[in-house]
Amino acid sequence: MRGASRCPTCAARVESARPNRPTNVNLTWRERKRRALVVRMWRADHGDVCPGWQRPEHPATDLTADHAVAVGAGGEQSGYLQVLCRSCNSAKGART
Repeated sequence: MRGASRCPTCAARVESARPNRPTNVNLTWRERKRRALVVRMWRADHGDVCPGWQRPEHPATDLTADHAVAVGAGGEQSGYLQVLCRSCNSAKGART
């Protein structure tokens, strides 16, 4: 069990409890690169600023690319991405 933090039985139980969100299951190398490019382009144009979701724009260094129409709400995996900070992205969830 060296290097493992859980025994195989507990690890399987924890893994089965993880949500099977599309980002956990389908985030390919190409999609990660696409998201990184969107964030990089946002930073080049706007700096470390989150446009906010149901709150005013604010400084943020933990910017993420988020589907404008969540995949869980019927959006396409390859759909339009918007930039939000991790906090706004989490607050938005599957809402559009």
